[in-house]
Amino acid sequence: MAQAPSVALPKRLPLVVEPENRDDTTAKDARLVNCYTEKSKDGTYNIYKRAGTLLKSQPSGGAASGFGVYNWKGDIYSIFGATMYKNDVAVSGTLDTTGGVYRFNQILGSTNKMFFDNGVNAYNYDPSGGIVQVTDVNLIANRVKGSAYLDASTYVMNNTATIQASALNDTTSWPALNTLIAQIEPDAGVALAKQLVYVIALKQWSTEVFYDAANATGSPLGTVQGAKVNFGCINGDSVQDIDGTLFWIATNRSAAPQIMAMENLKAEIVSNKPIERLLDELDFTNVFSWQFKDEGHKFYIVTIKNSNLTLAYDLTEKMWHQWTDTNGNYFPVVASTYDSTLRHIWQHESNGKLYYGDRGYTNDDGSVIQCDIYTPSFDGGTRRRKQMNALDFIADKQAGSTLMVRVNDYDYDPAKWSNFRPVDLSKNNPRLTGCGSFKRRAHNLRHRSNTQMRLQAIELQLDIGTL
Repeated sequence: MAQAPSVALPKRLPLVVEPENRDDTTAKDARLVNCYTEKSKDGTYNIYKRAGTLLKSQPSGGAASGFGVYNWKGDIYSIFGATMYKNDVAVSGTLDTTGGVYRFNQILGSTNKMFFDNGVNAYNYDPSGGIVQVTDVNLIANRVKGSAYLDASTYVMNNTATIQASALNDTTSWPALNTLIAQIEPDAGVALAKQLVYVIALKQWSTEVFYDAANATGSPLGTVQGAKVNFGCINGDSVQDIDGTLFWIATNRSAAPQIMAMENLKAEIVSNKPIERLLDELDFTNVFSWQFKDEGHKFYIVTIKNSNLTLAYDLTEKMWHQWTDTNGNYFPVVASTYDSTLRHIWQHESNGKLYYGDRGYTNDDGSVIQCDIYTPSFDGGTRRRKQMNALDFIADKQAGSTLMVRVNDYDYDPAKWSNFRPVDLSKNNPRLTGCGSFKRRAHNLRHRSNTQMRLQAIELQLDIGTL
């Protein structure tokens, strides 16, 4: 009995990729911009458009630079310019702005207080007493970003790696003798954080760990022996605590920037080689970082402003992506928090506004989100010439959703991209026909519609030709 002839299944174009930049720019090679990936139970991946923004409010001061936002006891405190706002109403008092974005903490005791510090000036706040600057002459100067509250003491650190403890539940008082130096290595202090029941001192090329030793005199802290990490921190504003895991831009004596994560005192590098090629040539003078959790995904987002780059790391899928504003520049958010209904709140860098962030918002406060998928250069496993008869798009059907497609057969040469061709994603079977021939081809799929986007795959109808 004759066997039925075999049927050649269409090839699928590789879509789900991390950055594959060959050098220190994002001008060439595969990458995902303003989107993220999600693995299904069957092992396939979907590509989603990133979350958009909806204006929450603009506090009464109008346009101003953002210097931090924080949820304390259900109220939203934001700092724009030299003013702090409680639920968008100005709180009396003028704040320092030269130290950049503030980091916040909570102090217990007979009167709960909010403690916030940007390394230049520190303040306490409670509704009855208002904003009160910390004026204790014993408080160490030249402090770095971050503080840690542990067993009723609040800890800060300065650039000489001196760690100081406040009086118990009292950040107005900083005893001069309540200090120790993180000095396993002779490097400078960069940031202070907390993990579990430990104080984490991030320095230039090393990280040290301390516990509450309950010393009767001097600092309450003691060194956790064997917990030293041979990586430090480039910029304290890159540090984020996401559900107990610390993330930061790390470096060591080799001066090779990487992204580090520390969980349960165990540190590991989460950046890959292409990301590290990008980091290697960046200017880390001005850095923002924040976090975002949405629909089962957790993101560590870091912006290197002077190099016009925002990177987003998806902790869930362990994938890296690039985020931009509508003009293709860095994504201008400096801090994030949440409200009493668990809506995510993002603080803009410079326009004095707070936004809700959510994947249900399909634009950035009315501005289009441009998603770009740059595929790897595809040759189908052979360098023989191929005739592409059609591209079939497996995507969610969305009224008003259009995908623009262009190709490049010349190794991503920016002058050799074809013109965009539209694909109507409102159709049942979106398709492009007459796609020409090639030996090796990269695709750029661009989505600029005011709709959600989920793309699973693209099937290629190919005929293989001669060499």
